[in-house]
Amino acid sequence: MKRVFGACVLMFLGFGAASAESGKMPAFGYSSSGSCIASPLGFNSKLEPINPGLSWRTTFNAVGSADADGKVTEAGQSVDSASFGAGPRMHSPAANAYRDTFVVVLTGPNSDGSSSFQLGMANGSFIAGPNNGVRFTISNFELKGWAETNGIRTYGSSDSPTIQTVTLSNGTKFQRICTMLIVLISPLP
Repeated sequence: MKRVFGACVLMFLGFGAASAESGKMPAFGYSSSGSCIASPLGFNSKLEPINPGLSWRTTFNAVGSADADGKVTEAGQSVDSASFGAGPRMHSPAANAYRDTFVVVLTGPNSDGSSSFQLGMANGSFIAGPNNGVRFTISNFELKGWAETNGIRTYGSSDSPTIQTVTLSNGTKFQRICTMLIVLISPLP
C-alpha cells in the first residue's frame, strides 16, 4: 500500500518574483494555505479523479521568503485524508512536514487587470512524517493576484483548475488539483 503522503506540498506556494520592468523585486515573506485532491490515475475531462477510491485530499500551510531574484525557500506542513469514493482504499491518513525551493516570475498587468505569478518546478524533501527523507518535485503552475493594500498582496488559484504532477524519489507519482491562497508581505525589513 503506497503511503503517498499527501503533503503534496502544496504547497509550494511561496513567491519570489522578478519584475517585468526591472528584473528584480524587493525580497519578501509570505504565508500560504490550500487544499488539493490527489489522484494517482489522473483526472477525467470533468476534473474528477479517474478512480475516486484511490484519491485523497491534502490540506497544507506554508511560510517562506523570496530574494530579489525570485528564488523561494519554503517550509510547510500538510495533512492527508484517507482515500475516498468507491473502490479499494490505498491511502492512509498522515501528516508531513517539508521544505522546498523554487523560482517565481511576475508577469502583468494582464488584460483583466490582474497580475500573475508563474511558479517554476519545486524541489524539496519531507523532514517529518511517514515520508521523512523522501525527495519530491512538483510541476510548475500559475496563481493570479488581484489586490494590494499597504504592501500586502494576495494571490490565489487561477480562473481554471491546473493539474500538477507530483513525483517522489521512492517512485510514487500522481496528479493533483489545488485551490490556494497566498498572502505576500513585501518588502521584508
